[in-house]
Amino acid sequence: MTEKTGLEKTVVFNLKSANESDVNNIVNEKGHESRSFYYKLGLLYFLNIVDWICTEALIGSGHFVEANPVMQPVLENFWLTLLIKGILPLVLVLGCALIYKLAEIGRSKTAEMLLTVGIVSYAIVNLWHIFNFVLLFCRF
Repeated sequence: MTEKTGLEKTVVFNLKSANESDVNNIVNEKGHESRSFYYKLGLLYFLNIVDWICTEALIGSGHFVEANPVMQPVLENFWLTLLIKGILPLVLVLGCALIYKLAEIGRSKTAEMLLTVGIVSYAIVNLWHIFNFVLLFCRF
């Protein structure tokens, strides 16, 4: 008997001895983790779109320029901007959601950490946009 077989027997034994409410609690907890992961993916994409809209509005005012040298030439072409700031991130977010769904994995600390870093980063960028909007409106 291998270690893996012994572990499987333990899991099966524990599930058979668990009552129905314990099993429901486990299922509900996994469902909550999944919803949380998907909500975070949605929030990350939403913050990305808000960043794009705010950037376009601030640049359109004529008082601000794009600070990211890689994005400066991209923002001159609407279709390229739509692809890079709208469609590509959406495809990546949907791909992450699909992989998460297909893999049927539990919590991944690495994925959670990367999502949190992305959300915090975009939140800081959007706070910077708010500060710049305040500066812009104070000029009038």
